[in-house]
Amino acid sequence: MLEKTKKIVEKNMIIEIVKVKQVILERPVEYQLHISSTEVAAQIGVAEIGDEAQEVLLLLILNSQNEINAIHRVFQGSLKSSIAHPSEIFRSALLNNGAKILIYHNHPSGNVEPSEEDRIFTNRIAKVGDLLGVELLDHIIVSDSSWYSFKEFCLL
Repeated sequence: MLEKTKKIVEKNMIIEIVKVKQVILERPVEYQLHISSTEVAAQIGVAEIGDEAQEVLLLLILNSQNEINAIHRVFQGSLKSSIAHPSEIFRSALLNNGAKILIYHNHPSGNVEPSEEDRIFTNRIAKVGDLLGVELLDHIIVSDSSWYSFKEFCLL
């Protein structure tokens, strides 16, 4: 890699990405593809990551009619934490033509109450979404049998 970088510098060139090729992954799902309520959204999060042993940040990317365009695992952390940067979240949303997003993460402990860090993270994602024109519909914390919606508790 160093040799390629050296050649670029010597030729005084800029390498620009002009096209991104998307690889499409199809997989069957056992739930409806239209998000019609917080309950429907929460059930998807519980099914996808509720029983994970480590924290996982899941992203649901929706079109303007609240239909699922993509489901993406953005990050997998440790037993107690998951750190994801907004750029990782919104890169996926933009590549999948997202008008809206839902973010989820699980609490392996089973306690779905949000931490202060969860609140700060949610506000940060909402602000970035506003700037990019991609609406954050909700942030839902899940366990294997319960869930917490920031939207339902008016924290979003």
